[in-house]
Amino acid sequence: MRRFNHLSEIFPLLVILILALPGFVGAGISVPLSPINTPVQPMYADLDKYAQIDDTSSANQGDQPPIVKPKSMTKAILLSFLLPGAGHFYLGEKGRGEVFAGGEVVSWAGFIGFRMYGDWKEDDYIKYAVEHADIDPSGKDEEFYKNLTFYDSRDEYNEAGRLYDYGPFYPADRSHYWQWDGDDSRDQYRDIRNASKSAYRKATFMIGVAVVNRIIAGIDSFRLAKRLADRARSGYGAADGTKVKFSVNPFSRDPGFKVTISHRF
Repeated sequence: MRRFNHLSEIFPLLVILILALPGFVGAGISVPLSPINTPVQPMYADLDKYAQIDDTSSANQGDQPPIVKPKSMTKAILLSFLLPGAGHFYLGEKGRGEVFAGGEVVSWAGFIGFRMYGDWKEDDYIKYAVEHADIDPSGKDEEFYKNLTFYDSRDEYNEAGRLYDYGPFYPADRSHYWQWDGDDSRDQYRDIRNASKSAYRKATFMIGVAVVNRIIAGIDSFRLAKRLADRARSGYGAADGTKVKFSVNPFSRDPGFKVTISHRF
């Protein structure tokens, strides 16, 4: 009877313990797993972390000046001599390239334009001499048309030649005959002929502009290529504040051109 009394005292405690067990489990009581039962993590699990570090370092590198790759100095100079501006485009200097390319276009357009204008005026003064001096234009050289400017007729020219003892004299035939119908006509002929000769001189000047443009473009390409090579050796580039301005004025009485080079310090 005493044993049953003890069981009757313990039994309520067991019931309370059984009822309270789910509460302890819900409270978050956990037992650590054995290392043997721990799931194996893949080796690439932390790669995202390193990728983020690389991205950050790449972003930081964007704050640094870009690395300049060297360009061929010889190629840049040859391109500039062949076509002004091409060497600058090759070096990445688009602004300068446009200036020198524009100078090339202006020089050759001016040459063609002045040559055409000179040819037109030459045809005009020959036709004018046919109408007002009754010349035969076939087979005539530049000296003949030059003498028409200063003498009213073939006979006046031959007389002046005998007076001052110079020649050659024009023979008395129809081929070398001329006689101006008035001083005004001869003056008009001189003006037309001078306009033609002036146009030819300006066309020659434009060839000189094209040559000078090539020389300056080659020198500038050499200087820029050398600067880029120095930057490449130092590992980074710097802003260039140099500007080139090219201007031509072939329409004045004394045609000329001007090249202005400025640098921002």
